[in-house]
Amino acid sequence: MIEIKYPWLSRYVDRFNINKLAHSQLFSGKSGIGKFYFAKEISKSILCTKSSNLFEYCNECSSCKSFDSGFHPDFKLIQLESDSKVIKISQLRGGSKESDSEGIINFSNETPLLSKSKIIVINSSDKMNAESQNFLLKTLEEPSKKTYIFLISSKPYSLKPTLLSRLNHMEINFPKKNEILAWLQKSNMELDSQELNFLDDLNLIDINPDELIKARSERNEFSTDLMQCHSPKQLEKIASKWDDSFLSTKLNWLSKIIFYSICKKLNDREVQSYYFNENISYLAKTKDLVELFKLSNELNIFIKELAGGINLNNKIQIKALLSSY
Repeated sequence: MIEIKYPWLSRYVDRFNINKLAHSQLFSGKSGIGKFYFAKEISKSILCTKSSNLFEYCNECSSCKSFDSGFHPDFKLIQLESDSKVIKISQLRGGSKESDSEGIINFSNETPLLSKSKIIVINSSDKMNAESQNFLLKTLEEPSKKTYIFLISSKPYSLKPTLLSRLNHMEINFPKKNEILAWLQKSNMELDSQELNFLDDLNLIDINPDELIKARSERNEFSTDLMQCHSPKQLEKIASKWDDSFLSTKLNWLSKIIFYSICKKLNDREVQSYYFNENISYLAKTKDLVELFKLSNELNIFIKELAGGINLNNKIQIKALLSSY
């Protein structure tokens, strides 16, 4: 068996058997834990002409070499296009003005060229719009026995219930901290004790020394912003700076700070090994429990609305939130 690059994925390998493999499979879990990598590993092994076992491939046959080159005739990858926020029906149907590629129905019904099977992988499948999901549903209602369709999603329940019901769903859990730390140490990367609480904020498969340095710098800058947000002039700058693609992460950090401030207030002791101890201590000293719970509630509403796609004026929301900090 090929060694799985990310050790926390190894526990899922034994759940799959080539003789019982569902032709429509959903891999779900938090972003950045290796779902796409896992789907590619199982795909490559299915397509390998010299292997009859899942997660085993020879790396020598024409199929393996074509797969590694990114141009395998029996493998089709569908994902977000660079200029779009959704996976459009044209990407699945094919043959339209927007896409001149072959549609998934024709692809799945054609005879494989190199392998015994054909595979379709839809990455970020929750980004499919309603039309795309309905089109895929019709495809799944009349599945081809020689085609496997793998969906990948970090928000699986954004998919239509009727579509979910057609899929064999496997959730990949976020790995335990000791698993991640062991892998990082094996890769000659170290995290200090204060950073353990931020493992779930990292895109694990892309971690490298430069990314760790960048992440530390971002957290330091975030902490400094909080200490300066009492100045109206600074508050305006901070609101503009926070209104970017990392807003959700910053709100998550703030949520942790408030939570640990409440813990400190209740337990009247220092919070051990946490990155934002200065911010936590400040909140615990300047706010009572009622104010902390109110701030937490306002933040949770903001996070929920942001995740729900509600059209918000983020700068106004950020300023309102930080003015209560």
